[in-house]
Amino acid sequence: MSARRIRKIEDITNAQALKILRDLAAIRQLSEDQRKTLDYLEKVTKRNPGEAEELVRKLVDKFGFAKITAIQLVNLSINSASELRLLLSYLERREYSDSELKEIFESLVRGQ
Repeated sequence: MSARRIRKIEDITNAQALKILRDLAAIRQLSEDQRKTLDYLEKVTKRNPGEAEELVRKLVDKFGFAKITAIQLVNLSINSASELRLLLSYLERREYSDSELKEIFESLVRGQ
C-alpha cells in the first residue's frame, strides 16, 4: 500500500461530493466507507452539482454568507423561514430581518 498525498482541501456541497464518488466508482471499486457515503449522498442530495454551486455563489454574493455557511444551507433541506432563522443563529453571527429570511428561504426553495 502506498501513501497518498492530499493535493487540495476544499469545502464542497453534497452534490459535488456525490459526483466525485460516482465518477470514482465508474473507474474503480469503492472502499466500504466510500460505498456507504455514496449511498447516503444518493438519498439526501436534492440538487445537481452545477445548481448547488450556483446557489452557493448566490448566497455568498447576495447575502454575504461565509462559503461554508452557504454550503451547509444548500446541503440541508430547510422547511421554513423559522427553521432557517434557527440554523443561522448557529452558523452566522448576525441577526436577519424577517424580510431577509424570507428572501434567503425563497432562494433556497427555488434553488436560484
